[in-house]
This record gives sequence, C-alpha cells and structure tokens, in this order.
Amino acid sequence: MADDHDNRPRRRRIVLCMGATCNMSDRAEPFYDCLHAAFGDPGPAFMAHGPVSWEVANCLDMCDDGPNLTLYPGGHDVHALTVERLQEIIEQIKAELAHES
Repeated sequence: MADDHDNRPRRRRIVLCMGATCNMSDRAEPFYDCLHAAFGDPGPAFMAHGPVSWEVANCLDMCDDGPNLTLYPGGHDVHALTVERLQEIIEQIKAELAHES
C-alpha cells in the first residue's frame, strides 16, 4: 500500500456511466470515445498496465445528475458531464502524471 513517502505515481481510475439514463440517445458515446483515445481500451483496474485505467459502469446510481463519471483515488463524482469537461479532466490527469514522473 502506498504511503506519503512513496515516490511512485498514483494510479488513476475513471468509471464512466453508460447506463440507460446517462447514455440516453447515445449521449455517453462521445465520452467513451474521448477516454478510449486518451487512455486506450477500457478494463478493470486490476488489469491495467499504465497509470490510468478506465471502465464502463452500467449505473453509478446518480441518474438524476447525469451523465456521470467517478474519478479515483478519492471517489470524486462529476455530474452533467460534457465533452469539454471530460477533455479538461483528461488534460489535468496527464499534467499530474507528467509532474509526478
């Protein structure tokens, strides 16, 4: 388990909701495409080979606030997701990773 003195980069995990409400009229598809372009194929965190893993959830149980995404570590929820906001998140993650290396 990493502690405050561990110099290894923190692993990031992104969970994109593509449930019926968040993906109504395929509105979550562009988010999937953005994440795929930035970080490759989705998959469970335990199979990730890089510092960022991302996966799709059938529901994050926040339907009224969607489209939704959850970021780890920390479990930070992002509601009313837009492509622009997701691009900002991706750029922030990439900047943090560059700073950590």
